[in-house]
Amino acid sequence: MKLPYLKQDCDLTLKEGLELHYRVNPSFEENVKLVPIFYNHDIVHVLFGLDTSIPNESLADSRCIFSTNWGFKKYFSDYFNNPNAVKIVKDIFKENGYIKSIFLSFICIPKIFRVYIDSKRMYKKWELYPNDDLLNTKLSDLRNKYNITIIN
Repeated sequence: MKLPYLKQDCDLTLKEGLELHYRVNPSFEENVKLVPIFYNHDIVHVLFGLDTSIPNESLADSRCIFSTNWGFKKYFSDYFNNPNAVKIVKDIFKENGYIKSIFLSFICIPKIFRVYIDSKRMYKKWELYPNDDLLNTKLSDLRNKYNITIIN
């Protein structure tokens, strides 16, 4: 399924994109119940136009660190201090194969540099836990407002 929020000029609202993200794989929403910080990670997938392939998971992590007010230290602290988060991440690596997952993460390093550069070009960083106004705004408008370029 080609997700509409992967396109730069998507007319879905952020909320509609997030609902679609959860319909594609209901386990994502279940994971948010176990690890509430995953909600922000899921928003990053939608806002920055990233699917859930291993390379795009690496880009989503990079977006969380560079393009939001989450930052490196807090992002990793939020993940590694939550046993449920660690278990879910380990399960994803195990399901896809550890070697394959690491390899796929490494091959996206050039795109991670592009994410870093794009994050510096953003007008401001994305704030965690967006309000209803932002959730009800079209993705294309948010991307224009923040100067976000889809890199996937």
